[in-house]
Amino acid sequence: MKRIHIVGVSPRTGTTLMAEALKTCFTIDTFTSHEDRLFARAATNGRIFLTKAPKDIMIVAPSLRVDSDLYVICMIRDPRDIICSKHKKNPERYWAGLKYWKTYTQALEQIANHPRFISIKYEEFVSEPDNVQKTIAQKIPFLKTEVPFSKYHEVAEVTEASKQALRSVRPIKPTSVGRWKEHKARIKGQLEIHGSITDDLISYGYEKSSDWLQELDGVEADLTPSHNAEYMTFTDRRWLTLGKYCEASRRIIEQQIGRRIRITHPKKWF
Repeated sequence: MKRIHIVGVSPRTGTTLMAEALKTCFTIDTFTSHEDRLFARAATNGRIFLTKAPKDIMIVAPSLRVDSDLYVICMIRDPRDIICSKHKKNPERYWAGLKYWKTYTQALEQIANHPRFISIKYEEFVSEPDNVQKTIAQKIPFLKTEVPFSKYHEVAEVTEASKQALRSVRPIKPTSVGRWKEHKARIKGQLEIHGSITDDLISYGYEKSSDWLQELDGVEADLTPSHNAEYMTFTDRRWLTLGKYCEASRRIIEQQIGRRIRITHPKKWF
């Protein structure tokens, strides 16, 4: 069974929308209801198994190297829009701070050139969905297109869990791109907490210089905590490190015995 796993450089990067678009617009016969870690295995036999978990950017590298049936799509988004995004589960707070961007992009840079690791910019996905679909189809050759991404909303059957993240089923459009300019106090507060992101913005093509910081002149910083904790703990990092090697070892064993090994609730372990 082929496996496509979607990760991101943070929560709120469009991983849910990408997962729903993939299972709606390509022929994919096996998937989970919303979010499952790389550790998950399909409950039934199928040809292609689709899952997504943004934080698995931290653990996919060893598994990609040992499992030729694994393909990973990584969603990249302007970190300023990421940290200004909210979730229906807690609409009163911003969902995620810059800790994820600062941590996850380090993992991205270590694996970005792997041939089965496909980086997709959220901004391109929502602005030119059909072109992005063609790119994915070229890089994952076993996928068969059924519906254009641009018509995803016309035929999508989205789970309740995904609806909470998406808010609603609607056309794929760039309506949320650049929304950070309406939340400048949040941007300034996150920079005070986590430090500069200007070099990253230039590196990923979101800015050409540090001139964008002038947008924040005279703005009072909003230091309100995010829904998710502002810092990655030592325990978080330790379990992610352990998890990625455990998963890669499991895939090596699976190849040797010729079948996948299902484990009950593996996502609770790491």
